[in-house]
This record gives sequence, structure tokens and C-alpha cells, in this order.
Amino acid sequence: MKVSLSDLPRISVPKVSVPSLHSLDLTSVDLARFAPGRVLDSPVVRRATDIGYTAVGFAILGVQKLQVRRREILESISATRNGGN
Repeated sequence: MKVSLSDLPRISVPKVSVPSLHSLDLTSVDLARFAPGRVLDSPVVRRATDIGYTAVGFAILGVQKLQVRRREILESISATRNGGN
């Protein structure tokens, strides 16, 4: 069944005006106060970053150790089922 455009109801959408930003004055904003370099270079942030990297490293090592242990267990089970030791 084909429907022509004239059969569809008309929808009226209200017009919305967006305020212009040309009246916004940013010349008095001092961006040097918001420099991220100052915050990122602090000893606390560096220490927290080091702790985070260390924690991720230990987690990766733990997962790898679990994978090795799982493979050893699977090989042991397979050897036991096949009658070998």
C-alpha cells in the first residue's frame, strides 16, 4: 500500500532562536590560572600515577600467573584422563 505525501498530516515545528555569542567577552579571563601543567606536575599526582601504574602491572602479572596455572591444571587433568602421568 502506497501513501502519498498529501495523505500525511502536516506538523508545524516552532522556530527556536539561538542567542548569539558575539556579545560574550572573554578578554578578562586569565587562562594561566587554569593551566593543567601545574596540577599534573605536583608530587601528589606523580605519586598517585606511579601507584596506579604499579597496581595495573601487578594485576597483569597476576592474570598471567593464573593463566599459566590454569594451563598446568588442564594438562594435568588431560594426562590423568589419558592414563599417563
